[in-house]
Amino acid sequence: MTSADIINALGGCAALGREFGRNTKSVHNWKSRGIPSKWRIKMVPLAKKRGVALPKEFLTREMGL
Repeated sequence: MTSADIINALGGCAALGREFGRNTKSVHNWKSRGIPSKWRIKMVPLAKKRGVALPKEFLTREMGL
């Protein structure tokens, strides 16, 4: 599962931007550059709430690079 897959599964760039107080372009950049670790931690409870299974290594390695 790539960073883009995770962002899409959690509702897309605009939805995550609203959720985290970031602009859509910033979140879109995570698709190609990888999701910064400080935002990964915040995505875990959101994924659980939305029923999105994250890969085991989500908090330990860079994805989508």
